[in-house]
Amino acid sequence: MLKNLLYAILLGVGMAACLADRDNSDDATITDTDPAVEGGPMTETVELETPEATPDPADLLISKGRVGNIRIGMPIEEMRSQVPSGQQIKDTTLQLEGQQYTAYVFSSPNSPSGLLVEQVCEPDCRVWRISVSSNAYQTAQGIGVGSKYSEVAQHYPISYTSLGEAGFVAVSETAGLSFILGSSQLDKNQLHRMKPDQVPANTLVQGILVY
Repeated sequence: MLKNLLYAILLGVGMAACLADRDNSDDATITDTDPAVEGGPMTETVELETPEATPDPADLLISKGRVGNIRIGMPIEEMRSQVPSGQQIKDTTLQLEGQQYTAYVFSSPNSPSGLLVEQVCEPDCRVWRISVSSNAYQTAQGIGVGSKYSEVAQHYPISYTSLGEAGFVAVSETAGLSFILGSSQLDKNQLHRMKPDQVPANTLVQGILVY
């Protein structure tokens, strides 16, 4: 009987050692091959940048009564529903003669300058005037912000120059455009009486009004 008892004890010890070896082998296998185990090899996630949308050249064209697809007299709701690709729109508030009213700024995500669209509501709100402040917008003749006055006068007949709310402007009535001119180098006392042919040729355009 004692002999049988010793045999049972030795058998149990052998089985325990075998199981321990198998468990150690399994642990080693998981550690070596499973990357999900803590401490295993890590993979790096690469985020791809989304390229900025390229604007359609037609959306940047200044012409009589319109800039791109925004036209004078256009219903504001229609304008808001047709924001060109690569541009964004936000509401702003302007003040005129003590009264506040809503206007709309079009710009690209990387540039705060672009277009300022003013409205008139009688009673339905429509586009009244468009102010261009970005050199991305140009006429078919290549005239835009940064052009010289001599270049403007070469392509557009200037009806008169005037000093008003927008600054010193050269007005082309036939084109429906007013060119806001830089006046820092001009005699401030002469602006109100300056004629179109008296404006220095290298005076730069700082903005364009479409009406």
